[in-house]
Amino acid sequence: MTRAVRPALPVLLALGVACAAPSAGGAGGTAPAAAASRAGAPRLYVPNQDEATVTIIEPLAGAVVATVDLQDFGFSPNAKPHAVVAEPDGAAWYVTLIGDGAVAKFSRDNRLLGQARMETPGMLALDPRHDRLYASRSMTAVSPPASVGIIRRSTMTLVDELDVLLPRPHGIAVDSLSGRLYVSGLGDNRLAVVDTAGRVELADVPGPLHAYVTLELAPDGRRLAASTQLTARLLDFDVSGPLPVLRHAVPVLPFGYQLAWSPDGRSVWLGNQRSGAVTRVDAATWTVAAELKDSAFAEPHGVRVSRDGRTVYVSSHGRQLAPRAPTAADTMHHGMHAGEGASRANGTLVLLDARTGALRQVIPVGRFATALGLGGDGRP
Repeated sequence: MTRAVRPALPVLLALGVACAAPSAGGAGGTAPAAAASRAGAPRLYVPNQDEATVTIIEPLAGAVVATVDLQDFGFSPNAKPHAVVAEPDGAAWYVTLIGDGAVAKFSRDNRLLGQARMETPGMLALDPRHDRLYASRSMTAVSPPASVGIIRRSTMTLVDELDVLLPRPHGIAVDSLSGRLYVSGLGDNRLAVVDTAGRVELADVPGPLHAYVTLELAPDGRRLAASTQLTARLLDFDVSGPLPVLRHAVPVLPFGYQLAWSPDGRSVWLGNQRSGAVTRVDAATWTVAAELKDSAFAEPHGVRVSRDGRTVYVSSHGRQLAPRAPTAADTMHHGMHAGEGASRANGTLVLLDARTGALRQVIPVGRFATALGLGGDGRP
């Protein structure tokens, strides 16, 4: 994630949630708002992977303002929206569509502006200084290319698929000042570092196979945090030098997914999918400061923190109603994303008080809510 996009959000009160209206039809059409949205207000984007929809929330009001049905824009019922990033000025947002093999670009008023085709896109990293959007591969892909997509955002042109020399690249983060890209693979302990000219260097990381899930740079750009699947660790890397150096490996609850730094760089938050919990790690001592559990956390996945640091947003897949039997693919993927496709209740977006950990609000969203995007107030 770029370290530049952090909307300012005040303390939120428990507010009533408007019901989302269905989206308008037709490519290039606009999904109607479910609640009035103020011009320039920040937006929170929640991909609902099992529904081919994206729920859009205005955090200042704590209300759903639109639900974008991707089928209305020509995408399939199996589009599988997974991750969202937004432009700093809020003019556009981007979403990976695993099932349809595309990265789609939408305007703030939810018109389809373009798409770039690539195989099983997973996570996104936006580089505002170089007109670039980077896309990794989905962790559910069996044998994806060992490359990341480089997309020119202004035209949604796939410029290149850069080989990063790592199997199954998934975690991805970009330094918004230097343009340096960091990539991790699910099947390799090394980290790839890519400069703006496309030169790739690999950094060895000690220990057993971690299976990195997500990467995120600290606000000052000098540390890189990584969540892992197989070792249940939050890893802290010093990236002030040419290559990342592992400094801390913090034991956390199993199956950490998306993570987020607090704006002051003092905390790292992550959802623990199989543990039904959210963890806060103290980035001064690199110890677990809190493990928050609540019935609203039904397989927590996405995490973002408001720019003022007061509110943490957590998406959850939704409670499984009739779990499906494990498949051979689950074993191949180390059990990652287990439960995808199972019959389940709607997911949730939970608002937490970052200081006390108290739950402020629960907003219903779609099934299998995944990696959150937060942005759009126009400030770096």
